[in-house]
Amino acid sequence: MEEMIGVIGLNYKSAPVEVRGKVSFTEEQIRQFIQYLYKTESVAGVVVLSTCNRVEIYFHIQNRSTQESYESMFQQLFEFKQLEASVRKHLYSFEGIDAVKHLFEVAAGLDSIVLGEDQIIGQVKNAFLISETAHCAGNVLTRLFNRSFNAGKKVRTETKINEGSASISSAAVTLAKQQYNDIEKHSVLLIGAGQTGRLSILSLVEKGCEHLYIINRTFAKAEEMAREFNATAVPFSHIKKYMVKCDIVMVATGSVTPLIDEAMINEIMPQRDFQPLTILDLSVPRNVTKEVGFIEKVTLFDVDDTEVVIHETFQKRKAEIIKAEEIISTLADEYMEWVASLSLSPTIRQIKENFRKIHDIEFKNYQKSNADVDLTIMEEYGAHISDKFSGLIIKNLKELTDNGKKTDHLKLVNELFELISENGK
Repeated sequence: MEEMIGVIGLNYKSAPVEVRGKVSFTEEQIRQFIQYLYKTESVAGVVVLSTCNRVEIYFHIQNRSTQESYESMFQQLFEFKQLEASVRKHLYSFEGIDAVKHLFEVAAGLDSIVLGEDQIIGQVKNAFLISETAHCAGNVLTRLFNRSFNAGKKVRTETKINEGSASISSAAVTLAKQQYNDIEKHSVLLIGAGQTGRLSILSLVEKGCEHLYIINRTFAKAEEMAREFNATAVPFSHIKKYMVKCDIVMVATGSVTPLIDEAMINEIMPQRDFQPLTILDLSVPRNVTKEVGFIEKVTLFDVDDTEVVIHETFQKRKAEIIKAEEIISTLADEYMEWVASLSLSPTIRQIKENFRKIHDIEFKNYQKSNADVDLTIMEEYGAHISDKFSGLIIKNLKELTDNGKKTDHLKLVNELFELISENGK
């Protein structure tokens, strides 16, 4: 049986937005899912990362083979999300150092639609925080995610991977500007006051947009963002009214069901005198039904449409990828060294305990027949010799097993000291 670190998931490269929407998690669903998994005997840690571009489950599993671990994770995911079997072809998996490198690349923005984007590091931190708060991360994944934050920072500091960095939000604004060259003269309605919404309105302000309206289910959040960007907060119930008023609508919410459908748009278009309407849906799952895009005078973009805009950014930065990958490779090797050393801990502890046990037994036997000898000195000397021999064996053990990486050698040593322990009784 094995102990492993692994990840299963899908992203914008392996699955279209419709599939990602089916697999995506709300924060409450993440809490339910990780607590359910953590109750199983073999799961020592689990973190779920769910964004508009990826859903990934990182896990540390003990006392199961690699194949069993993966199959268990796939099964739990499919049952929890009630997924069709066809979704499986969109999923990928990594284990060991490949899983570690993948997470480091994600945190550094190397695996994002926008190369080097900064938003992902906050999303990774939030995913870890959910598991840590629920006491479901475990020490191995805790160290892994903390190292991923370091990797993300180091890559961004020592390379130019995010120079002139864009985001999906800014790419979406670029798409809107392609529809309206004079975008600053048009009214914009933002639905959603989260991080993606904030980045969206920031990009709009940078383009010179002044007629900005913000809608959020929690009106106070809309007001807070409106104050920051000199925009106008609008009650959630006024969506239709302001879709009539605005030429550009950006949607970025965590709703699991669509907020805008064909019937709604067919209702408001006559009120707009059928003037062109551009809708940018940056939500996963979709917040705007696909049918909306077929309505005359309506242009609908989703998160996958931003990829075309982002391609130019990638071309400018791809020379920095090699530097970033070298940094990540070094950090991943260091982390795996630590993981491997964990397997030595039980053996090292057993070696020390066995030497101490043999010392104690032999000293008691010696004490019975040598009552006239200074036993304090003898005991100290015996303990010193035991520590010396155990230290020498531990040093050789680390070299023999390559600091715990060669598990076959480690198994042999464990068996040897089990025999020593038995014979020492």
